[in-house]
Formats: sequence, C-alpha cells, structure tokens
Amino acid sequence: MNEFEEQLELDRIKIKNAVRYQLPIEITSYTLPRNMEIYIRKILEIFLEECRQEHMYECLNFCLGELLTNSKKANTKRVYFAERKLDINNKEDYELGMENFKVDTITNIDHYLELQKKSGLYIKLVLQNKGDQIKVEISNNATMTVFEKERVQKKLDSVHQFDDMQEVFKNVLDQSEGAGLGIIIIVLMLKKIGLSKENFQVLSEEGLTTTKIILPCNKRVFAGNEILTYEFVTMQDKIPVLGSELKKINTVFTTESYSLLDLKKIIEKDPMLTLILLKRSVKKNAAEIDLEKVLTMFEKNELEDIFSAANPDFEVVEETEKLLKIHDSSQKAAYFAYNLCRNFQSEECMVTPKEMYTLALISDMGHIFLECSSDDQTKYVQDLSGEFEEADKIVDMFYSGSCDSRIAMIYSKKIGLKDDYAGILGCWNNLELANKKIIYTCKLLYLAQMLTGYGEKQLDFYQIDKEILGSFGINSEYQFSDLLEKLNSGFAD
Repeated sequence: MNEFEEQLELDRIKIKNAVRYQLPIEITSYTLPRNMEIYIRKILEIFLEECRQEHMYECLNFCLGELLTNSKKANTKRVYFAERKLDINNKEDYELGMENFKVDTITNIDHYLELQKKSGLYIKLVLQNKGDQIKVEISNNATMTVFEKERVQKKLDSVHQFDDMQEVFKNVLDQSEGAGLGIIIIVLMLKKIGLSKENFQVLSEEGLTTTKIILPCNKRVFAGNEILTYEFVTMQDKIPVLGSELKKINTVFTTESYSLLDLKKIIEKDPMLTLILLKRSVKKNAAEIDLEKVLTMFEKNELEDIFSAANPDFEVVEETEKLLKIHDSSQKAAYFAYNLCRNFQSEECMVTPKEMYTLALISDMGHIFLECSSDDQTKYVQDLSGEFEEADKIVDMFYSGSCDSRIAMIYSKKIGLKDDYAGILGCWNNLELANKKIIYTCKLLYLAQMLTGYGEKQLDFYQIDKEILGSFGINSEYQFSDLLEKLNSGFAD
C-alpha cells in the first residue's frame, strides 16, 4: 500500500464517522492541481460508498469536475483583472479583460495560480449526508459580478426548455467565456438522479460564491432501512448488560453499608444499567429521568429484583474493547452535557442538568444494540432485507451506524419514555427534524457529543456546525478546545 492509499484508508475512517453523525466532509485547495482533483474523486467515491449511494458517482463526478473548474477559473479571473488593473465590476473593463483572458491564462497558468494562492483565493468542496439527502457545496471566495450573475441565471432559466443533450448543443452557444453549456448539462444530468429545480442553487454574496446541490438518497435503500429499524427495535426485548457491571451492582446490595448513593454511582456510569432502571420506572412515572429521583421511587427489594439475573428485561454480555469504548464515551458525553446544561442555562432548555445527563448517557443505545444484536435479530434483518432490491446495500447501511439515533428514538418510545425525550435522542444530530420545543436541548446534546468526538479524534473542528457553536458563544477552535480542556479536567477529577 503506497502513501496515497494509506491516506485514503485513514480518510475512510473519518468519512465513516462523518456519515454516522451526519457531519460534513470538507476539502479546500488554492490551486486545484491534478493530484488534488484525483484525491477529490476518490473521496467522493468513498463518501458515496459509505452513504450506500454509489449510483450517484458518475453524475456527481462529472458535475464536480465542471463546478470545481469553474470556481478555479473565477478565482483566476480575479487575479488576472487585478494584474491588468481592470475593474472586474465595470462593464467596459470586463468586456476588455475577457477578450484575451482565456489565451493569456492558458499560456501562463502557473503564474496566475501562484497569484491566486498569494491572494488567498480558494476552492472548497463540502459533502454531507443529512437524513435521506446528499448535500454537495462547491464554493470560492469571490463574489460574482453582475454580468456573471446574469449569465448564470440565463442558463438556469433556459434549462426547462431542454429534455436532452442534443437539444442543448443545437440551441445553446455562448463563446464569450466558453460554450456556456456546462451548467445546463449539469442540471440535466442531476435531474436524472432526482434533482428538482429548487435543489440546485447558485448563491453569491458577502465575498463568497457557492453552488448548492441537494439530491435525494436512493429511496429503496432509505425505505428499506426505515423498515429494518422498526423491525429491529420490535425484536429488541432484552437490554445488553456487561457482566462486570452487574456484578458491581449486586456487591452493593450485599454490603452492610448499602446506600442508594453507592448504587447511583455505578448506574450513572453505565448507559444500559440506566436504561433498565428507566424501563422499569416508566410504570411508576414515565416523566422522570433524573436518576437520583428515579432510584428513590423503589424499595431495596424492588431494586434487587430489577438488577437480578432473573430479570427478563436484560441479558448479560461479555466485555469487548468496542463495548467498553462506547460505554466510556457515553459516560464522558453525559458529564459534558450535564455541565453544558448548567453553564448555558436558558428558558429554552426543557430539561434539568441531571435529566440532560441521563439523555446523553443513553443516547448511544442504538450503537450498543447493534453491537450486541442477537443471532435471531441478525437473521431476521438479513431475511427481511432480502425482500427488497439492493438488499446488500440496505443491510450494510443499517449496520454502518447511520440508524443509531433512530433506533434510540424508537426504542425510547417503545419502553414508554416521553415523546420529547425520544425526539431529543432521535434529532440531536439532525436539527432539521426537531420541533421548536426540543431544539435547544438537542443543541446541548449535539455540543456534548461533538466535544466527546473531537476529544477522541473522531472528527475535526471544521465539521462542527458553526451556527450551533455560535449560539453558545463559541466562535473559534481555540474557544472550543479551551472548553474541552476545562470539561476534561473536571471529568478526570
């Protein structure tokens, strides 16, 4: 394996995490050399593989090639005009500059690319899956002129006139800056894989020009995963519990100095022990998820029954490195969420810090359920997926982790937790699905999860939603890292 292939394997891990948490993948280049174009095409391929949307590759590969080249040319145009002391926003200067732009830049492209780099002009690609959609953004940090905007809009307005490429070549010709066919061909190609007019936008404002593309995922694969998720949760009768943790619980019951506090210290570190307790508590009070209050609802003999090996609500599973890691991450996310809820108090938050702790602790239950799925569940998922076209893709996507939050939401409803709590567990990484009542609480859980993932080097700062960070007064990686450091120091204590 050469150095390029090794880098791609490392990138695959990051892309897998990004797809699971619905985070963006971002690539920036100042000059877009040939090796960067090859790298981008491979990243696109891996991204679509992880999203199980490989059917989009041929079309998006062509579109990215065109749009990235257009962004690069737009940046080159800026330095070319500046060097010739022409005002790119003046109509006469613009027409004068475009007379020899193509010839001059092609014959001396390295010079102009170096000027672009020195001027800080970049091209950026962003790929992201959000629910049942694939989002693609290509941008460059130069605002379009009035003339460029008019030209692009004219092409977009003309797209509806054409049904195929032959009509385009016959009726469209614009030699001022090339044939002018690119954007029309792109839209026609995208329409073939589900693009609507509303899902293709070219925006240019505040020093940035961005082309946004939103494509629906393969409906058969997405629908198949929806069905598998519901059926998987229906079969989730037992909560997997680590034998070592259950042993700790039962040790507390047999000591003379038994106390609820000792019991709480063990349960609050384990997402599955917490889930077992919540499942039983629903019968007494479905609204309560503060662990301290939940524990006081039961007598000692009732708690012994809940955590007895005879309880049909759970099954004992063996420790694995992966399960221990999930448990550790859940505990850290819970601690972070608790403190964030305390420090960023707001009337918009619908839970107390202690309730926030519980929600964050159990938020990864879907990941644990999939990791501990029974033979019967695995076989049922395989058999059920076989009823759909593209069965292999459906199963691969289901076990990739992209369904974790949905599993958590559906299971929470199944055991009787409040709909608002289930909504938070299902929407924290996709706020577009969250209702107004829970959105602030979702943001807190999102921030706790991002701090945890960043600290474990599972994601990069650029992938974190800047709007959400800004709502908590975090505007730089330094501020984010500083917050993480303070939370980590408290967690270690």
